[in-house]
Amino acid sequence: MSYNVQVRVFQSDHKTFFYTVEQGVWKYANGGTWVPHNGGQRLTMGGSGTSGMLRFLADVGKEIFVIAVGIHNNKPWCDIVTNLPQGNTAVAILAEYYNDQDPARVKAREAQRSKWSAKNNEGRTIEASFRSTEGHDLNLDITIGST
Repeated sequence: MSYNVQVRVFQSDHKTFFYTVEQGVWKYANGGTWVPHNGGQRLTMGGSGTSGMLRFLADVGKEIFVIAVGIHNNKPWCDIVTNLPQGNTAVAILAEYYNDQDPARVKAREAQRSKWSAKNNEGRTIEASFRSTEGHDLNLDITIGST
């Protein structure tokens, strides 16, 4: 059975704007798709065992981060990776949640966290939080804070 995650992004810094510059979906459980929906983005996944990722880039400076969101053993999970170099792509990072190249990423997926926050080197806090963890139609709020 498929899962939908409606993603909304809230930004509180009026001096820096973050653009979504890449969307990726992992290949398991028949993969999935990202589409614009209700002012945000909706990730539809073919079933449990896969995930998607959004990569964000600041309009000023070099701040880059990714948000991973998926379903593992029929439960939603999310993760945030900050302080990425320019060449890292969501497609490359997403694979690390399913192979042994980065055990911390595999553990993040298996932890099935319904919310997570991370602070980047500039002192900016990025948060991701599911409003509910039950059912197949979920909502994830991303909050990008000020420095």
